[in-house]
Amino acid sequence: MNERYRFADFDEIMKQFPDQADTLIVDAYLSDSVEASMRLFRIYHPLPRHYHTQCDEHLLLLRGKLEFLIEDEPPRTLQAGQMVSFLRNVVHGVRPIGTAPVIFFAADTPRRAPDDVHFIDPEAAKGLKFVSHLKDYANTID
Repeated sequence: MNERYRFADFDEIMKQFPDQADTLIVDAYLSDSVEASMRLFRIYHPLPRHYHTQCDEHLLLLRGKLEFLIEDEPPRTLQAGQMVSFLRNVVHGVRPIGTAPVIFFAADTPRRAPDDVHFIDPEAAKGLKFVSHLKDYANTID
């Protein structure tokens, strides 16, 4: 891989997400630098309300349909092709609708550390770890 540029095939990466996971999400990093990280991630369980302290988040829904919870606003339905952006410390959560996989493209500025997730109610995660990485599954991308 060249350090100055990289190509990514979203369709190929999305095919590699497992059908089930014992974490809330599985992600695949497209880039990961101090200035920003970009990822594809699939949601496997509803994401309880949480926030990040280190980055602003920009999420483009590529597949699926969901209710997006943000701050104290009523839930908003998002479908593929729609985007939401929010600043660090903004409380948000996700409830998938239907059975289609929910997959996001995320750009985090600056980089979001994998452990930068703070649940409003830690019990709501039902004992599941927040994230695992696609590279940890067999037959996946670099």
